Amino acid sequence: MCVKEWKRIAEWEASHYRERVAFLKGVEDAGGGFSPRAAQYRKWVRAVDCVLAYLARNDTEKERFFRACFGIDGGRKQTDKKGMLALTFPFHAGLSTLYQWQNELLSLLLIAAAQTGAIVPFRSETKK
Repeated sequence: MCVKEWKRIAEWEASHYRERVAFLKGVEDAGGGFSPRAAQYRKWVRAVDCVLAYLARNDTEKERFFRACFGIDGGRKQTDKKGMLALTFPFHAGLSTLYQWQNELLSLLLIAAAQTGAIVPFRSETKK
């Protein structure tokens, strides 16, 4: 898998963060055990939480952008060109800057996902 594909997966997971949190809360409230799918959701939720915590400590503007771009706090994701254009005004930044930020944030999310075990990018596909 190439980095572009990993970033596409990270974008999908960031965009579905709220649904994953709600699902995990439902599983916990029901007292049920975690299925493999729920365990994978938990890893991605932890990865997003790690990125949010890192950004809160180091760059609150990018944290705000991360939340707005991927719809983390509500609303819909703004990752298409029209959505990104709409974000240029509240962030007082050009479209190219926002795309650069988005790319940087997805890279951070991939690092966090590798740390939480949500992805294992260098696992050998074949066993020898």
